[in-house]
Amino acid sequence: MAGTKLIAARKELALARKAFDGLKEASSSDQEESHWKEFIGRLTRFWNKTESALKGDPKFFNSPHVKRVKVALKSDELIRYLSQARHADEHRHEETTNVMPGGFENVAIADTRMRIRNPKITINGVTMDVPPPPGYQRRAVRAELRLTAVKNRDQVYDVPRTHAGQDITLASVQNYAELGLAFYESVLDGLERDGWDT
Repeated sequence: MAGTKLIAARKELALARKAFDGLKEASSSDQEESHWKEFIGRLTRFWNKTESALKGDPKFFNSPHVKRVKVALKSDELIRYLSQARHADEHRHEETTNVMPGGFENVAIADTRMRIRNPKITINGVTMDVPPPPGYQRRAVRAELRLTAVKNRDQVYDVPRTHAGQDITLASVQNYAELGLAFYESVLDGLERDGWDT
């Protein structure tokens, strides 16, 4: 059963999950961007409210949960990026995303992860679409939101390629959000399990 100290933090994480669900259901890149910005803001507020609720206990700052988050904010590409993207959006008013145009993808039939979007070739100044090669099929796709590198205090944070020591194989905004949400939900679970939420 959940306690009382982390009520505000738990609400922020629930709102982050709601933003993530909206991101998954979005039908346009504008909707995706709105949910993404809400999502990264809620994750930051979750951790801020967690620290605020427990700061009176000196043992909290030496707990493995705090150390895990502090280390991740410095060295885990994804967790660091999520925090820096929120900072760039909130304080520097920088774009943290761009849009990959819609159109057509040639998708490998044997491995749907192999995709080529809007393939074109130019010969003698004439540009034309490239038909799908053997073993590929063509399908229409809508525009997609993509993350961009963000800058904070003259440091550039590239779009993350790893998280928790593993390669991120699907570079979609939804996948980044899902991995980030799972990380912070596991932090909350650990805090509750270890009795910090009494």
